[in-house]
Amino acid sequence: MKLLDLVPGWVYAAVIALLFVGVLGQRVQVSNAKANVARSAKDLADYKLSISETTRILQAATDRKAAENTARQLEATNAARTREAALRDDAAGARSELDRLRNAVRVAASRNSVPGTTPSASDQYAATEGQLLAQCAAEYQQLGEAADGHASDVQTLTESWPR
Repeated sequence: MKLLDLVPGWVYAAVIALLFVGVLGQRVQVSNAKANVARSAKDLADYKLSISETTRILQAATDRKAAENTARQLEATNAARTREAALRDDAAGARSELDRLRNAVRVAASRNSVPGTTPSASDQYAATEGQLLAQCAAEYQQLGEAADGHASDVQTLTESWPR
């Protein structure tokens, strides 16, 4: 008698059935793993697309903000140039007015000479008054130009500052 004859036939059928069920279970697990990998790959692709879209939106916002800042700086620079031109015109007008005042002082001094003084002394007096007026005006002009320049710089920085 052989050893295989001692085991009933249904045991062989049960073992084969168990092996078949095990193989089918493995195939189901492999199929599920493949589905999980495919789902994960799709999720990863969606995530990458989301990151790409977010990056594009952020870049567009950054570019728009940079363009706004550049435009603001250009406007501020143009406004500063306009202010500088107006300041130069005002300074030229002030110099013209100074020349007119110096001439008026010279004429008034020559007409209203102090009694008992010679014409050359009156002319010297008028020249001295004119020089004094010129020195005062030059000091005021330098101070005014510096103040106007600083005020214009502050305004330009304020207007061009990024928001």
